[in-house]
Amino acid sequence: VNAEKRPGMMCQRKIFNVCFDNAAAILDHHECNRDNAQGCLRCHIMEPVICCDIHNPPEFASYDTPNPKAPQAAQHSCLPKYMKDKSDLDLENALLDWHEEKTAAVYSWACLFDNGPMVMTNSTLDHIVDCTHHHKIQTPQDLKRETTWADSNLYASEVLSLIERHAALHKSLYISTPLRQLSASVSASVSASTLPTLPAKRRATKCSTCGQEGHNAHNHLCWKHLSNVSPENKENIS
Repeated sequence: VNAEKRPGMMCQRKIFNVCFDNAAAILDHHECNRDNAQGCLRCHIMEPVICCDIHNPPEFASYDTPNPKAPQAAQHSCLPKYMKDKSDLDLENALLDWHEEKTAAVYSWACLFDNGPMVMTNSTLDHIVDCTHHHKIQTPQDLKRETTWADSNLYASEVLSLIERHAALHKSLYISTPLRQLSASVSASVSASTLPTLPAKRRATKCSTCGQEGHNAHNHLCWKHLSNVSPENKENIS
């Protein structure tokens, strides 16, 4: 109840007195022994010598229960999505067969028939295949870190043997091969071919009727165009 942090409390016993309203309780210890001023010693509620862990902490030191924080588990790898190839499918089938055989050997065939494989979960089996594809499981420590499988210590050697037997080595996609040196003539031709070529200069349009540049004979800008000539002069235009 955090009595030490509540203003007005600061005592573990005071909380019960307030909760049950003990101050308003009627004491009847004098009914048993009226001759004694303190009444009946068995019925009289006496104040304890030791109050609580707030007022007398040394008296309660032996009852402390330390609660250390559990060590943080190692983070497993974040795997990208991928397409399973033949080696991944072969490993998955081998793990499924081993899973059924191990369940039958440990828990009997009847348990396998009634409940299915029980040595590991399906998500653990799938994660083993994914980690194997990305080369994340090489040792028993890797298997435990990546899967957090409770029985990894018992069956790590068997699972690793299946991984070594069915997992294929994936070659790197990048190969560092030095480029072949080009000869001087080839490099010169390549550099010349890569230079940008300027567009050819367009020839100016010249009218065949009047001989001026900038338009052709069908353009209305030509002064000899039929639209610019009077009807009486059309016959004189050759």
